[in-house]
Amino acid sequence: MSDAVHTLHDFADTMVRLGIATREQAAAGLAEAAGIGMDLDEEFADTEELTFLVGECGLGFQTPEKVSGSLEEGYEELLLDAAACSGGSVVVDDVELVRDEDGEEYLHFRRNGRSIWHRTEHLSDSTRYMDWNATFDAIGDLVPGNDDPRAFYQLDEDSYDAWWLLLTPEQAKGLREFGLPLPVELGNWVRDGMPTAQPETSAWYLEDDRLHASEESRRCLGEWLATMDTALHRWRTTQLPDGFPFDYSPASLAALERLVLDRFDGPASLEAAAGDEFFEGAVRYVGESAVRLWPCRWTYQYSEDPSSVFTNEPLIRSNAPQGFAGAFSPDYALRTLVRNRTPDDMRERMRSVGEAVEDYHRALRARARR
Repeated sequence: MSDAVHTLHDFADTMVRLGIATREQAAAGLAEAAGIGMDLDEEFADTEELTFLVGECGLGFQTPEKVSGSLEEGYEELLLDAAACSGGSVVVDDVELVRDEDGEEYLHFRRNGRSIWHRTEHLSDSTRYMDWNATFDAIGDLVPGNDDPRAFYQLDEDSYDAWWLLLTPEQAKGLREFGLPLPVELGNWVRDGMPTAQPETSAWYLEDDRLHASEESRRCLGEWLATMDTALHRWRTTQLPDGFPFDYSPASLAALERLVLDRFDGPASLEAAAGDEFFEGAVRYVGESAVRLWPCRWTYQYSEDPSSVFTNEPLIRSNAPQGFAGAFSPDYALRTLVRNRTPDDMRERMRSVGEAVEDYHRALRARARR
């Protein structure tokens, strides 16, 4: 429990001490509060009642319970206000709510020239409630990132009408010690810099992956891809029966499903064959088939946390922005096939990468029609 005195004066002094506000900004905010008749030395039991001072000081931004105009205008105002917290290192433009011919809706904007997309769901245009999942993701996209340690923190417990600040970890710790809850912290996955390859090509997406990946992720993926041809040749000659249609076609994937089900009668038999050369070759073949059938590529995300989902293994990801979420794990798809023993199950999972690209192209067509 904080021992700090919770008055407007003390909150202003705390923000100045932590380097969140200048003395001039704090003085201007206190003057605004005094101008509406507030007692600057009244102690508040609920520290959240003080957070309005952030706005009076000309700092931060607020996530509204409802937008005052159209939803698109509401998102644009919010994102511009959030980007302004960076002091100019993050610039937002081209904010749109895009609805495709199937009725799917997306929030689109550009961050320092990079197009970013988030799928959205709204009760209706008339209710004017934002999609909070998309909103939070978009706010996180506007953290400066790179070598800047700051993140966005929500000051109030409730997200409706909450005030937010872009803070260093030390500043956030100081506000918690003052007594603010700071229940939400949003970091950034976007790094500045754009690929030099032709946009929307596999080369562009591979280069973009390298921009965002850690050194260890790049190393692991490089090792996996460097041995691909050799490993698949050995798998074909030593593990597959004569006559297997080794052409990366849907028919070959159906044949592979039958081989996997014949070889493993359930998860226990698969675990007993840990490191099985046949299974590893199947993982590689499934991924390479996807790369030939749809616009997609291999990716890898290294994590020091072994419990993280879909990390520390090669994945297939659609050649589409992250907001379209087309990805699958060949290893997991094969293990699910062994567990569920459902024909076509693996191929259905694989098709999600192609469907994501189709969704993206529908959204691009919808933007072009506006």
